[in-house]
Amino acid sequence: MGAASRFAAWIGAGAAFCLATAPNFLNLLGQSLGDTFGSIFPAIPFAALLTLIFALRWKELRGLLEAEGGPASELRTRGLGAGILAVLWLSEPFTGKTVETAGISVIFTLYAASLVVNPLTKGMLLPYAAIYTVGLGAPFVLQWAFGEPLAYASAVLASRFVGVVGLPVVWQGTQFQLFSRTGDVVNGFVAPGCSSVISITTFVGLLALMHLDMKKDIRSTAVVAVAGVAVLTLLNSLRILLLMWVGYVDGASTFWGVHNWIGYAMFLVFYLAALTVYSKMGRSGVAGYSISGTPYRPP
Repeated sequence: MGAASRFAAWIGAGAAFCLATAPNFLNLLGQSLGDTFGSIFPAIPFAALLTLIFALRWKELRGLLEAEGGPASELRTRGLGAGILAVLWLSEPFTGKTVETAGISVIFTLYAASLVVNPLTKGMLLPYAAIYTVGLGAPFVLQWAFGEPLAYASAVLASRFVGVVGLPVVWQGTQFQLFSRTGDVVNGFVAPGCSSVISITTFVGLLALMHLDMKKDIRSTAVVAVAGVAVLTLLNSLRILLLMWVGYVDGASTFWGVHNWIGYAMFLVFYLAALTVYSKMGRSGVAGYSISGTPYRPP
């Protein structure tokens, strides 16, 4: 069996197992994105981006797949994968309650399927599984822990920008009232979900994936991470300012219509700029994984 066939077998088996371990994941994801953006469209380019980042290491993955033995090889690893799948299936009544836990179940299902079908991939795929898991769970935890103070900080910074521009906005903490020149009055507040936590954790997660694929040195990655967090925090306040300007010019309906997508668009522009800068920074000496799945350095 060739590398492409083994890869297709893994994806097919993983998708089939997900029907048992996370049957309602897509429904939960669609509901979550609909509440946040008004559409499930953001999932499409994001999934394509994750696929592209993963595909950058196809050469290494193909080497592992071509080195795979028969069904009787690596029995301990295959058994471990089967055990993980069983636990995930039994846990589905609990993990299927939120989009975060269901998504984490999908990640572990795909990883466990790789252990069963292509056990030599365990070392290469484990960092991806870990990063995806943290990326899904961290926003929920961080928003619960720091969402309120970050929302307040964003509101304070945005109020400074609004004051400079001179828009007719009345602030009370994180709540605001905007008087549009169309006669509308827009009432709203900066919620923890608008505090840039999701953008920051998404960026840091993507940066970690790029660190794996581009093999940059840790100092370059740390510099971009710190700068990215600072810039995204500032951009979030600028996003609020732009929303208020749109609401001031065109009224409440336009304000809420733009609200559903402007943060997503700003993040994509920022990410592409950060990717361009990061791609030109220094590389580390780590070349990847050997066919046994262990990391190696070039001579």
